Amino acid sequence: MAAPKKKTYAKTYLTDKAVEQVSRPAKGRKSISDVETGLFLWVTATGKKSWAVVTNQKGTDRKQRKVIGHWPTMGVAEARAMARDFLAATREGVTLKDKVAEEQAAAEQAEAEQQAGTFEAVAEAYVAAMKAGQLVGGRKRPVTQTTAIARERLLAQRVLPELGQHPLSEITTPMVARLLTRLEKEGGPVDETLKVIRGTFNFARARGLFHGTVPTVGMTNRQPPKKVTRSLTDDELRDIWNACEQQGWPFGSIIRLLMLTGQRKTEIAAMRWQEVDWDRKLLILPAERVKNRTGAHEVPLSEPALAILKQALSACGALARPDEQGAGVKPTDLVFPSDTGTTPISGWNKLKAKLDRLVKGNRAGVTDEEWDLVLGRGFARKGLQPVKEGALAKIESADLKPWRIHDLRHTFITRTRDGEENAEGEVVWSAPIDVLQATVNHEITVGVTKAYDHGDLQRRYRLRKRELLDWWARKLMVIVGEAEPQDNVVAMPARA
Repeated sequence: MAAPKKKTYAKTYLTDKAVEQVSRPAKGRKSISDVETGLFLWVTATGKKSWAVVTNQKGTDRKQRKVIGHWPTMGVAEARAMARDFLAATREGVTLKDKVAEEQAAAEQAEAEQQAGTFEAVAEAYVAAMKAGQLVGGRKRPVTQTTAIARERLLAQRVLPELGQHPLSEITTPMVARLLTRLEKEGGPVDETLKVIRGTFNFARARGLFHGTVPTVGMTNRQPPKKVTRSLTDDELRDIWNACEQQGWPFGSIIRLLMLTGQRKTEIAAMRWQEVDWDRKLLILPAERVKNRTGAHEVPLSEPALAILKQALSACGALARPDEQGAGVKPTDLVFPSDTGTTPISGWNKLKAKLDRLVKGNRAGVTDEEWDLVLGRGFARKGLQPVKEGALAKIESADLKPWRIHDLRHTFITRTRDGEENAEGEVVWSAPIDVLQATVNHEITVGVTKAYDHGDLQRRYRLRKRELLDWWARKLMVIVGEAEPQDNVVAMPARA
């Protein structure tokens, strides 16, 4: 029996104009063979025109057919070039199906990388997602606004100048390593920078904007932990409190409030006047501004705390400016604004250094006249330069153990847990742990019971938090010398 004849097609030299003029069949599919081996133009009854490659599978007579593109999106020249690539692959044993899948994957990756753009574009999207509450942090909760702003600043200052204009696919491990090494030599935040670069790439991969290997894979932290926290002594509390009066509003007022309330620095520093309930003597921090994102957090205000806020209100009134319509005056709604009046106080390192200098100067016995010279207040008469230099030398020689602003929170928690002692130095009362956790807005450690408790914690602990904060305020006023001890005993809260 004779073998069946192979179907042959007349070769046609196709051009874009010729393809455009090809008519559609009444039914079925019209197949036109191009002069390029294996390349066909398929035209359906609906008028759809597609490019296909037809060839034998290596080592067999079995036909392989695969659509590689559509006209007019893919022109004749591009179709011929792709057909040559496909046929070359089949000669190596690669099937058309695998080749098409490979080409599609490459095209998708190229499209994703083009969509991702530069590292800077992805970093902007990363920060925007954090600020919108769309990213989850280490505690399985949305990243806070404070963290988002800090990472945005770190990217802008440390990463984008060097990596910002590079596409993600071009950033390599050596490039990141060189950046981190330079930061390490400068004493910069190496580990935090590594963390934010890794976070940006992981964000891009999660959004389908990056498909390669993250260049930070295998990199580990280089810097040992530097944070050393502690509880401050009575002398330190007294000296810092007094120096805060010299430094004044806004920074001195913030430090005093932190000492009185035990709250987090950023939550107090970004306070707004609408968060202060004067009638109920409460500071009500909205859920979006607190680290423990379980809802709004109430901070009962003791008399010393209220006095600080009243002084701040007077200071803010002095900064009143024309409102948006140009009529009347509009004071800033921030309790502790920056110089612009529109953003919270900034420049913490410089302000903390100034406070430390005041503490050391007071310990060294610097006089008011010497302070005027050191701080540049008033007109310095001739011949007083030696006096100023002597004052600076005294300040430099004074002893002050390093401390961090967060130590004030550690101090508050430690002191309230230590509570009251008897004559033998034994603790006779200590703040209940759940009341203390509610006061500083830590998660209350109740284990699985938390899942069954649907009550209003703010209402439940409001009175007990007030009792604890009033007790601590009375005790702190005795420590700093603004109140006299009564029989050497500070009254403890009524609800022990």
